Amino acid sequence: MSAPGEGQTGLEILTEWKASGKAPGFAGLLGFSVADFGPGYAHLDCPIRPEHANLMKGVHGGVMAGLMDAVTGCALLTLLGPNERFATTDLQVRYLKGAPSDAKRLRAEADIVHRGRTLCVAETRVCSPDGTVHARGSASMMIRPVKRASEDG
Repeated sequence: MSAPGEGQTGLEILTEWKASGKAPGFAGLLGFSVADFGPGYAHLDCPIRPEHANLMKGVHGGVMAGLMDAVTGCALLTLLGPNERFATTDLQVRYLKGAPSDAKRLRAEADIVHRGRTLCVAETRVCSPDGTVHARGSASMMIRPVKRASEDG
C-alpha cells in the first residue's frame, strides 16, 4: 500500500485498504477495518479480541486511543491530495464508560472540523454496537507537502 504522496490521493489509499480487507501496520496489529468513509469523515471497526483486555477485564484504553488516532487520520486522508502527508501532533481522549472485553466490536467515527493549509482538527468517538459511547476526543494533525526527489539535493 502506498503512502499519501506516492501517486495516490488519500481517498484512493482508503479505497485500496477497504477493498483488500488488510489493514496496514499498527491498524493491522489491532485488527482495525474500514467501515465507511467520505470527504471529511471516516468510520473504523475493531473486533474485540482477548488480547485487547486490560487487567480489569475491559477493553484497554490504549486500544481505544489507537482506534481514535487511526480514524482521525483516515478522516483527514479523505481530504489529502497525492502530494500531501500528515502527522498527528496531539490526541485528546476522554474515557466516558469502560468497554467490556466481551464486546463483539467497537466502532470509531471521526469528522474533520477544521482543515487549513498546514493544520487539521478532527473530533472522534468510540461506540459499542448498542450505541454506548465509551470515549470522545479530538486530534490535531500537521499537513505537509511531499518532498520531491528533485528537492532532495
